[in-house]
Amino acid sequence: MDNIVFLQFIIPLVWAIGFFVFPWNKNKFKVYALVGSFIFFLNSLRLVYSIPAYEHINILIQIPFPHFFGMTYTIGLDGLSSLLVILNALLLIIVILATWDFETPKYKLYFFSIYTLIWAVNGSLLSINLFSFYIFWEAMLVPLFILVGVFGGKNRKYASYKFFLYTAAGSILMLASMVYLSALAFKANGSYDLTADIIKSLHLPYGGFLSPQSLVFWGFCVAFFIKVPVFPFHSWLPDAHVEAPTAGSIILAGVLLKLGIYGLLRFVIPVFPEAVLANQDIVMFLGVSGIIYGAITALAQTDIKKIVAYSSISHMGYIVVGIFSLNEQALAGAVFQMVAHGLTTGGLFVAVNCLYSRRHTKEVSEYGGIAKVMPLFAVVFFIMILGSMAVPLTNGFVGEFLIILGVYKTSKIFGALSAVGVILGPLYLLTMFQNVMLGEIKNKENESLKDLNWVELTPFIILAVIIIFHGVYPNSVLLMVQNMLKGLAL
Repeated sequence: MDNIVFLQFIIPLVWAIGFFVFPWNKNKFKVYALVGSFIFFLNSLRLVYSIPAYEHINILIQIPFPHFFGMTYTIGLDGLSSLLVILNALLLIIVILATWDFETPKYKLYFFSIYTLIWAVNGSLLSINLFSFYIFWEAMLVPLFILVGVFGGKNRKYASYKFFLYTAAGSILMLASMVYLSALAFKANGSYDLTADIIKSLHLPYGGFLSPQSLVFWGFCVAFFIKVPVFPFHSWLPDAHVEAPTAGSIILAGVLLKLGIYGLLRFVIPVFPEAVLANQDIVMFLGVSGIIYGAITALAQTDIKKIVAYSSISHMGYIVVGIFSLNEQALAGAVFQMVAHGLTTGGLFVAVNCLYSRRHTKEVSEYGGIAKVMPLFAVVFFIMILGSMAVPLTNGFVGEFLIILGVYKTSKIFGALSAVGVILGPLYLLTMFQNVMLGEIKNKENESLKDLNWVELTPFIILAVIIIFHGVYPNSVLLMVQNMLKGLAL
């Protein structure tokens, strides 16, 4: 077990360093990156399926640091973190395949940034100690800042700085809350170490908005809300998505946004019960607002990538309202939707990349009738859209159905408002598909477009199989978190 855990940390880091060490050309580095992604994915599977049970945290390694404030670096896994560990590793394969033809003179920095970003996400998911989680949380900022700021579009600098400043502002609030909790922990236990169990044992008093538990609750929530992002903390996301290269968009939508949800489930919901209940309606209102706002705004966009970006805001709103409903079905749906959104939205960004690499434009008006010259692409693109708009027998349906059902049991009003997204989602997604793929070819430049080759088709096949498999057999995900979520439900 120790060797598997060690490899889980060392593989992406060693591969990242290798891009600057080996004197290879671009093509050899692509193969090197692809081989590393498969090795990392297989080791992630070995790690996840080697733990004995998913309903509680399995402590894998504990490394004491007695001279560093008496802290202990603890590595562990449960069903929730296991799902995201696998998703993180899978998306690395998708990223390498989907951007195989990406051209840049700084390809070493490009691959290095991808692998260090994956490594930082992996570190956060395996960290049980809050301080080590925070270190990896902050480490994610640098490679994503590079991916957006160096390899992004024409407004990349604005988007990268906006992303960085938003996330850093939230991180400061989280750090201030952690320092306060550490001082209390040291007074109680003689150690500054922080885990969810230690924080819960402090029994922070709750007596209104200015009480200790409420202030710490909001300190963590704002940091996680920005990362998700929850309306109205969302404005950095469309800019980052639109300007980021495809690799950055896939990882950002696929797994980075989920770190905010993961933080809420790991370090907020279980440890601040009074504050959660007192602010439940406020957060559910923000989640529902995100569902409707994201969908309506997506409907008004003329840029394909912006449509997908705003759809992410809408889908993440579902997850937030599901979590704070504190209903077992909605919680299960929220976790399921985390995985489903990572796959379907990742697939949509791959599709946008296929179009952009051929026409170098993301404007919907520049397309039309693409299905006539790219029939294979039309089929796989439509499968991604079916998953995103929650059609039965796809993974998106399972997540949204469970969320709406559970939220309705908690609040009929919020349940009904959440269901509005079920109407708006197909509206903007099918409108986009119709305008891009169907009808007559009006632009002569589109007449000579080539259909997908095997390298481009492979990530779509992988994603389509999983999207349908999870839709047909949702227990493949739900059984891993079922017992764990019972402890969070009312």
